[in-house]
Amino acid sequence: MKRPSTYYGLAIAAMFFASAIAIAAEAEERKPPQDIYYLLDLLKSQDVTERRDTARTLGVMGFDVATPALVDALDDSDPKVQLLAAEALGKIGDPRAVDPLLAKLPYAETGVKRFILGALGKIGDNRALEALVAALRDEPVAEVRASAAYGLGELGEAGATEPLLAALDDENEWVRLEACGALRKLKATAAVAKLRRLAESDENEQVRRGAKKALEEIEG
Repeated sequence: MKRPSTYYGLAIAAMFFASAIAIAAEAEERKPPQDIYYLLDLLKSQDVTERRDTARTLGVMGFDVATPALVDALDDSDPKVQLLAAEALGKIGDPRAVDPLLAKLPYAETGVKRFILGALGKIGDNRALEALVAALRDEPVAEVRASAAYGLGELGEAGATEPLLAALDDENEWVRLEACGALRKLKATAAVAKLRRLAESDENEQVRRGAKKALEEIEG
Protein backbone atom coordinates (compact mmCIF):
# COMPACT_ATOMS: atom_id res chain seq x y z
CA MET A 1 0.00 0.00 0.00
CA LYS A 2 1.33 3.49 -0.89
CA ARG A 3 2.27 5.90 1.87
CA PRO A 4 2.55 9.16 -0.09
CA SER A 5 2.15 11.58 2.77
CA THR A 6 5.01 10.04 4.77
CA TYR A 7 7.51 9.42 1.97
CA TYR A 8 6.77 12.45 -0.16
CA GLY A 9 6.79 14.71 2.89
CA LEU A 10 10.19 13.39 3.89
CA ALA A 11 11.59 14.01 0.42
CA ILE A 12 10.39 17.62 0.45
CA ALA A 13 11.72 18.11 3.98
CA ALA A 14 15.06 16.71 2.89
CA MET A 15 15.22 19.21 0.04
CA PHE A 16 14.91 22.10 2.46
CA PHE A 17 17.39 20.43 4.77
CA ALA A 18 19.86 20.17 1.90
CA SER A 19 19.59 23.90 1.28
CA ALA A 20 20.35 24.53 4.92
CA ILE A 21 23.46 22.36 4.64
CA ALA A 22 24.70 24.35 1.66
CA ILE A 23 24.33 27.63 3.53
CA ALA A 24 25.92 26.32 6.70
CA ALA A 25 29.51 27.10 7.64
CA GLU A 26 31.95 25.46 5.28
CA ALA A 27 33.62 22.31 6.51
CA GLU A 28 36.21 20.12 4.87
CA GLU A 29 34.16 17.01 5.48
CA ARG A 30 30.42 16.55 5.88
CA LYS A 31 28.86 13.39 7.13
CA PRO A 32 25.58 12.40 5.52
CA PRO A 33 22.54 12.59 7.79
CA GLN A 34 20.89 9.33 8.74
CA ASP A 35 17.76 10.35 6.84
CA ILE A 36 19.64 9.99 3.57
CA TYR A 37 19.49 6.20 3.87
CA TYR A 38 15.73 6.45 4.12
CA LEU A 39 15.74 8.56 0.96
CA LEU A 40 17.82 5.98 -0.88
CA ASP A 41 15.01 3.50 -0.39
CA LEU A 42 12.61 5.98 -1.99
CA LEU A 43 14.44 5.60 -5.30
CA LYS A 44 12.71 2.21 -5.46
CA SER A 45 9.26 3.59 -4.65
CA GLN A 46 6.31 2.53 -6.79
CA ASP A 47 5.37 6.21 -7.07
CA VAL A 48 7.23 7.84 -9.97
CA THR A 49 6.83 11.30 -8.46
CA GLU A 50 8.55 10.14 -5.30
CA ARG A 51 11.40 8.66 -7.32
CA ARG A 52 11.82 11.89 -9.30
CA ASP A 53 11.76 14.11 -6.23
CA THR A 54 14.16 11.82 -4.39
CA ALA A 55 16.71 11.81 -7.22
CA ARG A 56 16.54 15.60 -7.38
CA THR A 57 16.91 15.90 -3.60
CA LEU A 58 19.89 13.57 -3.44
CA GLY A 59 21.65 15.73 -6.01
CA VAL A 60 21.03 18.84 -3.95
CA MET A 61 22.32 17.11 -0.83
CA GLY A 62 25.49 16.12 -2.65
CA PHE A 63 26.67 13.11 -0.64
CA ASP A 64 28.53 10.38 -2.53
CA VAL A 65 26.88 7.69 -0.40
CA ALA A 66 24.00 8.11 -2.84
CA THR A 67 26.11 7.25 -5.89
CA PRO A 68 25.30 3.50 -6.15
CA ALA A 69 21.56 4.06 -5.80
CA LEU A 70 21.60 6.86 -8.36
CA VAL A 71 23.60 4.70 -10.76
CA ASP A 72 20.87 2.06 -10.45
CA ALA A 73 18.29 4.77 -11.15
CA LEU A 74 19.89 5.38 -14.55
CA ASP A 75 17.93 2.29 -15.62
CA ASP A 76 14.63 3.41 -14.09
CA SER A 77 11.54 2.79 -16.24
CA ASP A 78 10.84 6.53 -16.24
CA PRO A 79 13.13 8.68 -18.45
CA LYS A 80 12.75 11.69 -16.16
CA VAL A 81 14.02 9.68 -13.20
CA GLN A 82 16.96 8.65 -15.38
CA LEU A 83 17.87 12.22 -16.30
CA LEU A 84 17.41 13.47 -12.73
CA ALA A 85 19.68 10.67 -11.53
CA ALA A 86 22.29 11.68 -14.11
CA GLU A 87 22.01 15.31 -13.07
CA ALA A 88 22.39 14.32 -9.41
CA LEU A 89 25.50 12.29 -10.18
CA GLY A 90 26.99 15.32 -11.89
CA LYS A 91 26.31 17.48 -8.85
CA ILE A 92 27.79 14.90 -6.49
CA GLY A 93 30.90 14.55 -8.65
CA ASP A 94 31.81 11.01 -7.63
CA PRO A 95 34.25 9.43 -10.16
CA ARG A 96 32.63 6.04 -9.52
CA ALA A 97 29.73 7.25 -11.66
CA VAL A 98 31.81 7.84 -14.79
CA ASP A 99 31.87 4.30 -16.16
CA PRO A 100 28.13 3.67 -15.58
CA LEU A 101 27.28 7.00 -17.22
CA LEU A 102 29.47 6.16 -20.21
CA ALA A 103 27.85 2.73 -20.47
CA LYS A 104 24.36 4.25 -20.41
CA LEU A 105 25.14 7.00 -22.95
CA PRO A 106 24.76 5.06 -26.24
CA TYR A 107 21.35 3.66 -25.26
CA ALA A 108 19.84 6.70 -23.55
CA GLU A 109 16.92 8.70 -24.89
CA THR A 110 17.80 12.15 -26.24
CA GLY A 111 16.77 14.05 -23.11
CA VAL A 112 18.61 11.65 -20.82
CA LYS A 113 21.67 11.72 -23.06
CA ARG A 114 21.92 15.48 -22.65
CA PHE A 115 22.00 15.21 -18.86
CA ILE A 116 24.54 12.38 -18.98
CA LEU A 117 26.90 14.50 -21.08
CA GLY A 118 26.54 17.41 -18.68
CA ALA A 119 27.15 15.14 -15.70
CA LEU A 120 30.27 13.64 -17.27
CA GLY A 121 31.68 17.11 -17.72
CA LYS A 122 30.88 18.20 -14.18
CA ILE A 123 32.47 15.12 -12.61
CA GLY A 124 35.69 16.23 -14.29
CA ASP A 125 37.26 12.87 -15.06
CA ASN A 126 39.22 12.73 -18.33
CA ARG A 127 37.82 9.26 -19.06
CA ALA A 128 34.82 11.19 -20.40
CA LEU A 129 36.79 13.22 -22.94
CA GLU A 130 36.50 10.80 -25.85
CA ALA A 131 32.76 10.28 -25.42
CA LEU A 132 32.10 14.02 -25.14
CA VAL A 133 34.14 14.77 -28.25
CA ALA A 134 32.39 12.01 -30.19
CA ALA A 135 28.98 13.34 -29.18
CA LEU A 136 29.92 16.86 -30.22
CA ARG A 137 31.16 15.64 -33.57
CA ASP A 138 28.69 12.89 -34.46
CA GLU A 139 25.35 13.31 -32.70
CA PRO A 140 22.58 14.16 -35.19
CA VAL A 141 20.45 16.01 -32.61
CA ALA A 142 21.62 19.59 -32.10
CA GLU A 143 20.57 19.70 -28.44
CA VAL A 144 22.80 16.73 -27.70
CA ARG A 145 25.77 18.32 -29.49
CA ALA A 146 25.19 21.48 -27.45
CA SER A 147 25.19 19.47 -24.23
CA ALA A 148 28.45 17.82 -25.29
CA ALA A 149 30.01 21.24 -25.86
CA TYR A 150 28.83 22.33 -22.43
CA GLY A 151 30.24 19.15 -20.90
CA LEU A 152 33.62 19.74 -22.52
CA GLY A 153 33.73 23.20 -21.01
CA GLU A 154 32.99 21.78 -17.59
CA LEU A 155 35.56 19.01 -18.06
CA GLY A 156 38.29 21.59 -18.69
CA GLU A 157 40.59 19.38 -20.76
CA ALA A 158 42.80 21.18 -23.26
CA GLY A 159 42.30 18.26 -25.66
CA ALA A 160 38.77 19.55 -26.26
CA THR A 161 39.96 22.75 -27.93
CA GLU A 162 40.09 21.51 -31.53
CA PRO A 163 36.66 19.83 -31.49
CA LEU A 164 35.18 22.95 -29.92
CA LEU A 165 36.80 25.13 -32.58
CA ALA A 166 35.12 22.98 -35.21
CA ALA A 167 31.80 23.34 -33.36
CA LEU A 168 31.95 27.12 -33.85
CA ASP A 169 30.96 26.33 -37.45
CA ASP A 170 28.01 24.15 -36.44
CA GLU A 171 24.77 24.92 -38.28
CA ASN A 172 22.88 25.19 -34.99
CA GLU A 173 23.19 28.43 -32.99
CA TRP A 174 22.83 26.68 -29.64
CA VAL A 175 25.81 24.46 -30.40
CA ARG A 176 27.86 27.50 -31.46
CA LEU A 177 26.86 29.34 -28.30
CA GLU A 178 27.82 26.45 -26.01
CA ALA A 179 31.11 26.06 -27.88
CA CYS A 180 31.84 29.75 -27.22
CA GLY A 181 31.18 29.22 -23.53
CA ALA A 182 33.34 26.12 -23.37
CA LEU A 183 36.27 27.80 -25.12
CA ARG A 184 35.90 30.70 -22.69
CA LYS A 185 36.21 28.31 -19.75
CA LEU A 186 39.25 26.70 -21.36
CA LYS A 187 40.85 30.14 -21.95
CA ALA A 188 41.59 28.85 -25.45
CA THR A 189 43.79 31.45 -27.14
CA ALA A 190 43.67 29.35 -30.31
CA ALA A 191 40.00 30.29 -30.63
CA VAL A 192 40.50 34.06 -30.76
CA ALA A 193 40.35 34.47 -34.56
CA LYS A 194 37.19 32.38 -34.95
CA LEU A 195 35.55 34.01 -31.96
CA ARG A 196 36.20 37.44 -33.44
CA ARG A 197 34.50 36.35 -36.63
CA LEU A 198 31.47 35.12 -34.72
CA ALA A 199 31.37 38.24 -32.55
CA GLU A 200 31.26 40.43 -35.65
CA SER A 201 29.12 38.49 -38.08
CA ASP A 202 27.23 35.52 -36.64
CA GLU A 203 23.57 35.68 -37.65
CA ASN A 204 22.44 34.98 -34.08
CA GLU A 205 22.62 37.78 -31.50
CA GLN A 206 23.16 35.42 -28.55
CA VAL A 207 26.09 33.78 -30.32
CA ARG A 208 27.60 37.19 -31.05
CA ARG A 209 27.30 38.10 -27.38
CA GLY A 210 28.70 34.72 -26.30
CA ALA A 211 31.69 35.14 -28.60
CA LYS A 212 32.36 38.65 -27.29
CA LYS A 213 32.21 37.43 -23.69
CA ALA A 214 34.61 34.60 -24.51
CA LEU A 215 37.03 37.04 -26.15
CA GLU A 216 36.93 39.36 -23.14
CA GLU A 217 37.90 36.56 -20.76
CA ILE A 218 40.48 34.93 -23.04
CA GLU A 219 42.24 38.17 -23.92
CA GLY A 220 41.88 39.67 -20.48
